[in-house]
Amino acid sequence: MYQGFASLYDALMHDAPYDEWVAYIDGMLGRPREEIIVLDLACGTGNVTLRLAEIGYDLIGVDSSEDMLAEANRKAYEAGAKILFLAQDMRELNLYGTVDAAICVCDGFNYVLEEKDLLEAFRRVRLFLNPDGIFIFDMNTEYKFKELFSNQVLEGSGSNGEGYEWQNKFDKKTKINEYRVTFFSENHEPFEELHRQRAYSPITITNLLMEVGFSSVKICNGYSNDPLTPESERVVYIAR
Repeated sequence: MYQGFASLYDALMHDAPYDEWVAYIDGMLGRPREEIIVLDLACGTGNVTLRLAEIGYDLIGVDSSEDMLAEANRKAYEAGAKILFLAQDMRELNLYGTVDAAICVCDGFNYVLEEKDLLEAFRRVRLFLNPDGIFIFDMNTEYKFKELFSNQVLEGSGSNGEGYEWQNKFDKKTKINEYRVTFFSENHEPFEELHRQRAYSPITITNLLMEVGFSSVKICNGYSNDPLTPESERVVYIAR
């Protein structure tokens, strides 16, 4: 995953609401920016990482895809941003010190398919968070996978001839959505990647967070302060 896609990712994700997500996170952190070190998990090509750095936060970006991190490093260099990027699996997170906040946007944790692995990823985040730290992340919901994605073929395109065809299959028993994505562009032969994401219930996620030592968990309907509904597509967790 996220190998050949890395070079096309920004073009195909041009309409993602990065500014909205960053504004929400900024509002939740609630302290002078220069006092906060933020860990951005599954940071991808650094779209959120760079935006947070631009407004004054110190950033560490972590992703398991070296191809995505290569794009992030290139963009940070061009912007003159000093960001530490690390190629690590979230389940094996190992930082040089602690951080004040951890974030994970755009459903990175849905890629963790086993509950025990998700528990370990949360445990590693908790280990490197300062005692008064905050952990903000989002996940796709089962409703989204089952009602909006399952057995659907989706298409999208960028501004320079890039595009994708995205076939979905949701397994109601395992709660895993399989994405078989074909990418194409003017400069590359078509290629395919297989992505899998699992839906977790808010109760399961809350219990896992409390098990590793978080004392409170707030659940929101997307990047808002509204409660979840049966038709929520994205859930945001704020753990302290």
